[in-house]
Amino acid sequence: MLSDADRTDVFRGLANPARRKVLALLSKGEVSATDLLGGMKVSQPALSMHLRVLRDCGLVKQRAQGNRRFYSLNTAAIRKAQQWLGKI
Repeated sequence: MLSDADRTDVFRGLANPARRKVLALLSKGEVSATDLLGGMKVSQPALSMHLRVLRDCGLVKQRAQGNRRFYSLNTAAIRKAQQWLGKI
């Protein structure tokens, strides 16, 4: 179950349309930052900021491979949020 602080973080992550688009792109599987940028209409610095917010909220995980960064959904956190939403 999500604590009040966790819920605040999750909804902060979901509050922005660009972050919701990132989550939709990641729902298909792990994606590099470069590939995410190609699917978005934001600058590289803006995408980096959105990814940082999503990581801080616990909704997204990052994996480094050399100088590239790959992102994926943190399905455990998303499942907890879905369970909480299903109860209200």
